[in-house]
Amino acid sequence: MNAALVAKLRARFGRSKDSKGLLRYLHNKSETKFVASYLNGLETGIRDLHFYLTLWRGIKTLDKHHRIAMQRVLGTEIDLQNILWIYRLKKYYGISGDTTYGYLVPVRYRLPADIFSRIIACKDITTMQSELSTTIYHNVFKNFTNAEICLINAVKARYLAESHKSYIALLCQYLYEVYR
Repeated sequence: MNAALVAKLRARFGRSKDSKGLLRYLHNKSETKFVASYLNGLETGIRDLHFYLTLWRGIKTLDKHHRIAMQRVLGTEIDLQNILWIYRLKKYYGISGDTTYGYLVPVRYRLPADIFSRIIACKDITTMQSELSTTIYHNVFKNFTNAEICLINAVKARYLAESHKSYIALLCQYLYEVYR
């Protein structure tokens, strides 16, 4: 499967209502494996988006003490996941600009809108890293070679910091460790 082609198709047809055009294009390609993997990729992205948005909305039902702790944890994780997706879209798929927004969770916790849009507007990884150096997450992604491990360690550190203040954060930290 060609990952760049999948990204281009998502960019071209993912947000539009022209599903007939997409199906016609895929039918002309007559690649059933590609169609299945493309649709599976869309489902995965939708599942991730649904997961994070459901959790983010669910935090509002907690009492104030636990809500603040879980907003810190989940907000940090969403910010870091979005940064990681921006990096992947630039490096592996060659996608930048406004198209990137369609792949991200529409929640910003500690990244102001202007910095977030500047990170998205960066043309390459080096300028993205220099923009990230001005954010609160400058220590997390000093180097993107082990980006997944950096993200996991940062989220784990946030859980550890908040688990002393909230039993819900402590429970989530345990589940995060068990199911990671």
